[in-house]
Amino acid sequence: MAAVIQLAVLAAGPAALARDLPSSAVTIDADDRLTPAQFAREMGLSGPQLASRFGATGLVRCGGAVGTAQLVGAGNVIVTAAHMLFAPDGRPRDTTGACTFEIDTPGLRQVVPIRVSDTLCGSREPYADAAMRDWAVVPLTRFVAGVRPYPLGPVLKVPGPLVLAAAARTGGVEAHSLQRCQARMQTARAPDGLREVAIDCDAEGGTSGAALLGEDGSFQGVYVGFRSAHPGEPGPFSASHYNFGVTAEGGLRRAIMEVVSRHQPLSAAAD
Repeated sequence: MAAVIQLAVLAAGPAALARDLPSSAVTIDADDRLTPAQFAREMGLSGPQLASRFGATGLVRCGGAVGTAQLVGAGNVIVTAAHMLFAPDGRPRDTTGACTFEIDTPGLRQVVPIRVSDTLCGSREPYADAAMRDWAVVPLTRFVAGVRPYPLGPVLKVPGPLVLAAAARTGGVEAHSLQRCQARMQTARAPDGLREVAIDCDAEGGTSGAALLGEDGSFQGVYVGFRSAHPGEPGPFSASHYNFGVTAEGGLRRAIMEVVSRHQPLSAAAD
């Protein structure tokens, strides 16, 4: 059983999950993810309100890997999981400059190249390092107009409510979803204060890099992967069946502030 749990952690990237496991979906009890339209109805939000609060999520494509990323702090800075950008051997998934962030804005899909060489991350070997170092903050080559980036939010409360916002499913299929769920327990803590947190949200390969948000749309962390003794089979939340992410504290929070500060003035002037 322990070996299966370890495999699930190492296979957190969407391509590896699809290759190594019968199913990359880790469902807690039942799949409670909603489409954006369903979520808006449940929350009583209009279309513009939904877009303003939860509209900064998009796809990240890099070297064949497809997952989720989001604008945080500025219109030219994204946060995702490091394994979306770096392969198991520690090398960039793509060295040709072809990695992109894709997001729908009013009347337009924007596809913006990612500046992978300027990435600040917890580790450039995320498969070999501790899972709570599997985060990345990356500047884009230009601003994304027409989208409100997620602002940095307060510290994620554990236990406490959150919204998981994802843009893809296993196999690189685009499928935006939103889910109200809970941060259930802290599973690790870094010396700088960043925490790894087990959540009872439902997820799969394309969820890698998705945002852990407050209900006000503030950014509180990023989804990394799962640990499960029975991946692909739904079951109750437990110490051997859960999804997890890392909080926007410590090194991750500082990296977001640094990348926003470093790239905002030049881009704003150009804009």
